[in-house]
Amino acid sequence: MSAPQEYVEVFKPTSGRILGVVGVLVCAGVVAIALVDPGSGIGVTGIAVAVLVGVLVHGSMLKPLVRATDDELELVNLFETVRLPLAAVESVVVRQVLAVRVGDKRYVSPAVGRTFRQALRKPRSTRELAMTPVPGEGLVAEEGMSYADYVEDRLREMAAGARSRHRVKIASPEQAALAADVVRRPALVQIGLVVAAGLVALLSLVLG
Repeated sequence: MSAPQEYVEVFKPTSGRILGVVGVLVCAGVVAIALVDPGSGIGVTGIAVAVLVGVLVHGSMLKPLVRATDDELELVNLFETVRLPLAAVESVVVRQVLAVRVGDKRYVSPAVGRTFRQALRKPRSTRELAMTPVPGEGLVAEEGMSYADYVEDRLREMAAGARSRHRVKIASPEQAALAADVVRRPALVQIGLVVAAGLVALLSLVLG
């Protein structure tokens, strides 16, 4: 893919932030108590479990992010960051998570989603779900429009703009070829911490 461009849109996470902060603080507190007071009874197993839970809470509730340049969409998730060409996007749907289809693959992000009740509401109309936006619509959040609807409209608009600039039609061979430009970069730090903390917790239980 081309060199990184400036992000023109960063979509705010829709849920889990407060709970995530509380969860990380609790885990950090457990580790701090164990280190400051060796007689607290928390021990190595407790520290390892706290680190493991803290990393998972941070990665699933605080880290996820959806942002885009003029030509690329970036999904920052727990164990990986996915960059995909906007011109390759075939569909965008926000239910309880954001789902983007490129070629025969579906990429999801928990950063933007609907509550269970919102996900059960009446589906949007065919016009609202169309990949090609109606001129003058979908650019700003209208009164009464949910943020999830705005994200759907905005991403569809950006995908349509990218296809227009690159002269790519939906379901064309050119669009299918763009699927090869999807880049998946593993989050080595999170993966390493989860594996290390998990192994320490397991070994301490087995040997203790």
